[in-house]
Amino acid sequence: MTGKAFLLTLASGLLFAGCAAKQGEPIDFANACKIENDGKYVELTGYLQDRGSVFCSNIGSSTVNCGMTVTAAADGKDGYLADIEQGSGSNQIEKFEGSYKKDDLKIRDNAGGFVKIGDKVKLTGKFSVPPDAKGCFMHADKIERQ
Repeated sequence: MTGKAFLLTLASGLLFAGCAAKQGEPIDFANACKIENDGKYVELTGYLQDRGSVFCSNIGSSTVNCGMTVTAAADGKDGYLADIEQGSGSNQIEKFEGSYKKDDLKIRDNAGGFVKIGDKVKLTGKFSVPPDAKGCFMHADKIERQ
């Protein structure tokens, strides 16, 4: 194989791999916290909330993650915790100081644009259901504005 043919084959393979991005299984918000969803890679649509504070840590992870709440309705009270990785790229929340206003939070969606607290989003990631099915959460690795 010539160098040119090898590069063309490599480029085609990388392009195909990029198109085959992992898709989440859509789950119904009201029925998400069921044991059969534990460990699944899912899509969950709802509204981002901060519940008055955002806690960021690297406990149990090599990356810093910030916990947001995703609710079924814009004014919803109940929801699920969604960990979003801290950083400056797509699908991340930028580092902020300990004291913040909601407008200070810079959360980037999959396209690199910003979403705000209260925006409707589709989160894709691994869903976790504790044995008592209370306090369900997900690690969101993809954020899409809806």
